Amino acid sequence: MNLLPRMPSVDVAWSAIPIAFLIYVILQIDARRKDSPTAGDDQLGIKTVAATLSVVSTLLFALGLQGFLAALFTFDGVGARLKAAAPSLLVGAVGVVAMALVLFPRTNASEFPKAKRLAAGVVALVAGIAMLPALASFLSALLEWPSGKVVGTEFATALTAIVIFAGGFVVLGKLSGLKMPEPKAKPMGPPGGGVQPPAPGGMQQAPGGMQQPGGMQPPPGGMQQPPQGYPGQPPAGMQAPQGYPPAGMQAPQGFAPSGGTQVPGQGQGGWPQG
Repeated sequence: MNLLPRMPSVDVAWSAIPIAFLIYVILQIDARRKDSPTAGDDQLGIKTVAATLSVVSTLLFALGLQGFLAALFTFDGVGARLKAAAPSLLVGAVGVVAMALVLFPRTNASEFPKAKRLAAGVVALVAGIAMLPALASFLSALLEWPSGKVVGTEFATALTAIVIFAGGFVVLGKLSGLKMPEPKAKPMGPPGGGVQPPAPGGMQQAPGGMQQPGGMQPPPGGMQQPPQGYPGQPPAGMQAPQGYPPAGMQAPQGFAPSGGTQVPGQGQGGWPQG
């Protein structure tokens, strides 16, 4: 009686056995090294199981994703191909999440993360090796264009390899202490995209091209002009104050000093004639 029917997923599981053996051997060798930091790790077996299940789940997810994308890009038997891809896609996704969030956290993987690094490295390595010929096949099909179905299938395969490789490489980089570049924040402009108002005490443009310091505005009606003829003569309708001009100042020509003394050319009333 055949307990394991011939299915692509079973082939993937059988191919993971050498991976599990390799992971366990590497962990054992590392733990038996002299002065090894993992010498006290007594959970190598359970972490080997978790790492192997992570690799198998990722490969199942990749098979389902490739079938799902091929159905979308080729428009050939979409319903049937989606149904065929759904089991591998869902089971693979659930397996990856369960290993990352359930099984690994129950071990000492946070203290000894080598098993997680090995699993992420196997995924990134296999996906990266598959990505290069997949991209070459897609470009070849794109240039020759045998049919839209062929091009869509090749594109789905290349895209799946890129997605799996990127995910595995990012996880491996974080576990290995690799600093990923962070996106640079764009400088924030003023609200509404307008021009920023001048700072207090700055120069403001006044009518007529004049600039007023400190944000001062010109008086209403423009600049006031001094009275015509002042101080050479008093304004119309006003008398000169007593004792004008002030002490220490020379009286202007034709102007009467205080005391009533007339200056040559002065008429009655102390004001110049003509």
